[in-house]
Amino acid sequence: MTEQESWNKAYLAKFSQNERLYYAIGFLIWPFGLTLEAFRQWERPWSKNAFWLFCIFFGFTFIISKEGGADSDRYAREFVEYAHSGMKLSDLWGLFYVVGSDYTDVVVPLIMFLLSRVTDNPAILFVIFGLVLGYFYSRNAWYVLERVNGKLRGLLLLFFITFLLINPIWNINGFRFSLASMIFLFGTLPYLLEGKKKYLIWSGASVLAHFTFLLPVAILGLYVLLKNRTNIYLIFFLVTAFFREIEMEWFQSTLSFLPPVIFAEIANYMSEGYAQYRREVEETLPWFLTYSVIGMRWAMYLIVLTTMFLGKEVLKERTDLKNLLSFSLLFYGFVNIASLIPSGSRFVNVADTFLVPYFMLFLVALPKIGESMLFRIIMFPLIMLYCVVQLRFGMDFFGIMTLIGNPFTAAFYSDPVPLITQLKDLF
Repeated sequence: MTEQESWNKAYLAKFSQNERLYYAIGFLIWPFGLTLEAFRQWERPWSKNAFWLFCIFFGFTFIISKEGGADSDRYAREFVEYAHSGMKLSDLWGLFYVVGSDYTDVVVPLIMFLLSRVTDNPAILFVIFGLVLGYFYSRNAWYVLERVNGKLRGLLLLFFITFLLINPIWNINGFRFSLASMIFLFGTLPYLLEGKKKYLIWSGASVLAHFTFLLPVAILGLYVLLKNRTNIYLIFFLVTAFFREIEMEWFQSTLSFLPPVIFAEIANYMSEGYAQYRREVEETLPWFLTYSVIGMRWAMYLIVLTTMFLGKEVLKERTDLKNLLSFSLLFYGFVNIASLIPSGSRFVNVADTFLVPYFMLFLVALPKIGESMLFRIIMFPLIMLYCVVQLRFGMDFFGIMTLIGNPFTAAFYSDPVPLITQLKDLF
């Protein structure tokens, strides 16, 4: 190595070190502003970690629901109970996967128990939730960014924002399912797009975050066995889209082979009492939320049909795209069936986290698809409505401090008023 090359290497190392220092200071001054800059300079080595830091900060400023109906309120109360109990780790370990104990998930009880040994403050719990969920959230976001090479313009930018909003960081409100979704995506996308089989371990680990991910893992296992049967999966996807009524008894008899502790939990989700509760909740939902979900579903159908029939040549040449589409169709078909039971519809969001990246990659391969009137007139407003509604929903869980504050101001100024309430007070 010449003296000049040695000097250049030393200079670049020092520049990189200084750059990391500058952005660490930027986080301490304005985390949200740093996040915007991180997406603008997504190729920089610090960018994904800057976004991860914001997710942790979001957990710090997260507004825990006090209404008693949200999962965050239940998490907070359970955490305080852990802190004031005399439970030992061995006691907790003995409760996992025991009939009648309700401990069918490992991650959340373990986090709560370990953290409760040092604090009983629920706010710290949500910092840890932001740290854990934010890690997978930031990695999944940057994985998609890298695959599309950061070419975020027009419809592609809208779909990336949609991808971020399908399972956003404020879903730490329902941490168990959201974390399982992120972990499953983290493991499955690299397998489908790059053939990295070792990542399937992460896909299987999603069951530890939420036991219902036995379904996605089983579907993934079926795909690994059958591989690409795109036309068969398409028929399955279309047929199940028109399902309207299946008896709960059929589901219960079909799943009776599962271990008793798992079957008991699933039976609770399919009970008539829980079904009635879900119907009552859905009846109170505002119209825009209902229509945004319907619009998103139709947008996904349009993606499947248009790319399959107008982009056959691309799918022939791109094995990665065909893999992702095939799995998405198979997964969506089973989700269409699962959505007929209470809470089963939440797996639609998991399916969308695969179909949206598929369409983004397809847009990069065949840009003219996005220029068609079909997408401009129909797809654009459907997706826009979904994004606006998701943002509106998120405003129930963060305040203005999340957007303009920093760790120091947030530590000394608690902001318990949701942003949506603050905006309503202005008008």
